[in-house]
Amino acid sequence: MEKRVITISRQFGSGGHEVGQRLAKRLGIKFYDKELVDLLAKDGKFDVSFIEANEEKCSPPICPIMPGFAMPVFYQDLPSDLIYKGQSKLIRNLAERGPCVVVGRCADYILRNMNPLDCFIYGSLEERVKRKMSMIPEGLDFTREEIKKRILDVDKKRAKYYEFYADRKWGRMEDYDLCINTDKAGVDGAVETIVAYYNSCC
Repeated sequence: MEKRVITISRQFGSGGHEVGQRLAKRLGIKFYDKELVDLLAKDGKFDVSFIEANEEKCSPPICPIMPGFAMPVFYQDLPSDLIYKGQSKLIRNLAERGPCVVVGRCADYILRNMNPLDCFIYGSLEERVKRKMSMIPEGLDFTREEIKKRILDVDKKRAKYYEFYADRKWGRMEDYDLCINTDKAGVDGAVETIVAYYNSCC
């Protein structure tokens, strides 16, 4: 059976990026997360700072609704729309080249017609706070409450973005092949689980 693309959706602080990175290395395939920003910027349409400021975000359309009309009189693409369209095209092009691991950015939805192996990485809020606290660079000082708020804010934005562009609920079990809790399995356990599943059905 032809090897499939793997998509990783993740709660903030669950270790999803690291899972994807180690998984790609283990399988000997390409890995794309923040690399997508650089690749999209190379097209010349957007610079890195513009992409980073607007990706995985969504805002209500800035266009007027005239009385008596259900649709806006005109519509202008928002920065987040431009980034989503650009990244969607890029992700599809990369997936067509061969198996790879793609993290976030609605990749599971964008590639739904290519039969990807879709994974959702999650964990308890307590463990995710611990993980992020352990990653704070030396010299910086953040409280547990500040980290907790950051985690909740990022998850809320990711859910809003996913539900806006994919038109389905973020993190719903039925939409993924594997849902893995890293609280006990850890990053290595998550990688081993996905590898076993990948090798058995791909």
